[in-house]
Amino acid sequence: MPNFQISSLFAVLASNLRTPHPTAGDEVTLSLSNLNRSLNPTDVPRVRILDTALSLMHFTVPQVHDSVIEFTLKSLVTVLSSSIECKVVRVNKQLDLRVGGLILKSDCANVMEECARVLEKLDGQKGDLCYSLLYNVIRVAALAPCFPYAMLSDSILDAKCCDLRTTALENLVRLIPKQFTFKNGEIPLRLLSWHLDPMILKQDVAQVLQEFITRPFLSLQTEIYDRIDWRSKIICLVMSPSMFIETRALLHKWFLMTGLASLMELQSEIVGHVLDIISRPMWWGISIEVGSKLPFSFAYFPYQHQLLRTLAGPISQEYFKHLLQKVSGSVSVPGGDLHKSSGKTATDINSVDHKSMWAMVMNFPCWFFFASMMIFCNNSNITVDSLCSESLSGYLKPCMTHDPEVTCPAEAGKFMAWILYPMSESTQCLLVDYLVKISDLWLQKCASLNKCHEVTSVDEEAKKPKSHVKNEIALYELDSCAVSLWLKEIRDLYTKHFGEKVGFSTSNTKRFSIHQNLLLRRIPLGILLLHPCHLNAEGCSLLLHYAATGTVQEFSGIQNPRQGRKRWKHNSIRSSLCCIQQCSKAEAIAGCRTVFDITDVADSISYSMFNEEEGLNFVCQVKMKTCNYLLQCVKRLLDIKHDEDGLQMRRDLLSRVVRWRRQRKDVFQNKDLDSVCDALSLSV
Repeated sequence: MPNFQISSLFAVLASNLRTPHPTAGDEVTLSLSNLNRSLNPTDVPRVRILDTALSLMHFTVPQVHDSVIEFTLKSLVTVLSSSIECKVVRVNKQLDLRVGGLILKSDCANVMEECARVLEKLDGQKGDLCYSLLYNVIRVAALAPCFPYAMLSDSILDAKCCDLRTTALENLVRLIPKQFTFKNGEIPLRLLSWHLDPMILKQDVAQVLQEFITRPFLSLQTEIYDRIDWRSKIICLVMSPSMFIETRALLHKWFLMTGLASLMELQSEIVGHVLDIISRPMWWGISIEVGSKLPFSFAYFPYQHQLLRTLAGPISQEYFKHLLQKVSGSVSVPGGDLHKSSGKTATDINSVDHKSMWAMVMNFPCWFFFASMMIFCNNSNITVDSLCSESLSGYLKPCMTHDPEVTCPAEAGKFMAWILYPMSESTQCLLVDYLVKISDLWLQKCASLNKCHEVTSVDEEAKKPKSHVKNEIALYELDSCAVSLWLKEIRDLYTKHFGEKVGFSTSNTKRFSIHQNLLLRRIPLGILLLHPCHLNAEGCSLLLHYAATGTVQEFSGIQNPRQGRKRWKHNSIRSSLCCIQQCSKAEAIAGCRTVFDITDVADSISYSMFNEEEGLNFVCQVKMKTCNYLLQCVKRLLDIKHDEDGLQMRRDLLSRVVRWRRQRKDVFQNKDLDSVCDALSLSV
């Protein structure tokens, strides 16, 4: 059927669905009545030929009118679907396979525009027929031949056609249903629209990003699966590896331009979900026929694919050693001497674009936190046995072998320095030196306070069996004063190493400064992951507050913790809580997110480092140590007056707190947590 006949068919259907007079009743009934009158002679009064025939056959007029529209829609769908051809043509004595549509792109704009008008009038009343019409119109437009445009000499005419086609496509995209199913051999509608206009892909990604930024307590991990429209976008990326690669490149470019952590978090979540979908498509609602045809991971990650196998593997010292070798290009030298490594180093990377090794590693942030654990793990002072808490679990034993090539702070620090500053070898060396020194400061702090504890409690320890003395010392909890002093020392050490520069913001690397600062502040959280049982709740709160805000709480008037220990401990707790209670709205939000993030990290690494029961206990330890700080931040947000957006934020926060409480295992019988959840429920 020629294009003008298709347009005429659309016009007839649209005219019979025109807007009725304001005094009219049902629009569809009036339109069908108009269609009925057009089938009966208007010059023969009192004689209704069609009505009479229908009455004899026991059909009502509305039934016929409904059938007319239904068969008109079916005719349009049939014509559009049959306008796609696949044939073999001979070009220069060679046989070529040509797949495309019979309708030119210049004509598709009019067809799409007419289709949009009809679908808006129908407003989904014909269900599957409306979807079929929408699908086939967009499919025809996507497969329309482009070659006639090469013959156009008038660029203005070409631009006008493109503008008309873009406007018509936007009208159709708004009609794409959120809920959909994948059929074998059928390209999803949203994916077809991305191929027609890449700007739609950019808008879809921007929409998710914008909502994630404005709603800081959304859990991307759960929202992507639970929200139908977000899940459909991710699955469409899986159906088209080229679109996935384009999306990664787009987000990475935006990250380099802004340094926003939200961009990198969204990108890493998309990468994780795509890997999950291709590994278990049926769990995501994809049929076995479609799932079996999905390509392998190489199609989605054509760059640095060998590195992907390490990054996506279990988080362990063995895999971290392989990762260090890939990053450095050589086997690391025991002892951490950076200058004795052979081969090219990690600082030889000249580019940080989406094809680079650095871009691939950034999509797996758990490895950075694992490295932060390693810089505080030293053979001389911390043993594997000291990493477990007998008071909470008799099973918790991290799967660590203390490989000196991994647990050496310099080796772990080299990886972290490369993540933080991939552009300069000299700055990386400064960073490694800084990280090694803060690790030494921490170990010295642990040793001195353990020694102090031994002296003050020697009489009590003498009364106990010798077998229990070692455990008592190992389980000694470092208090808030010790943590505060250490944080102040590492802040002063940072200033000594790098002056007053924030995030090493030189003229060539300002784009990394925001993310650098965030990662630098979160390095001390490696202590919380490494041995949560060694920190009391107040000490954990200080670590978390520093990671969230960069603020170090100092305690004045405390010279010797051994003197007046009860008064000193009471003052330190009161001072740390006062710091949180007076924080701003932004700092309280950052504090809550830091707790949620570190719990997610603990959850992720627990699957690799522990068996199921040990992993549950490990996550529970982290939650129990961070609960106090989370409660203080939530209470602070409840005290702050909010606008209309604050109502949505509180809903999200309540949902996130409930999810956090149940994450992996619900062990909390906490009245304060119950009261906070009740207060949040009442506020929304």
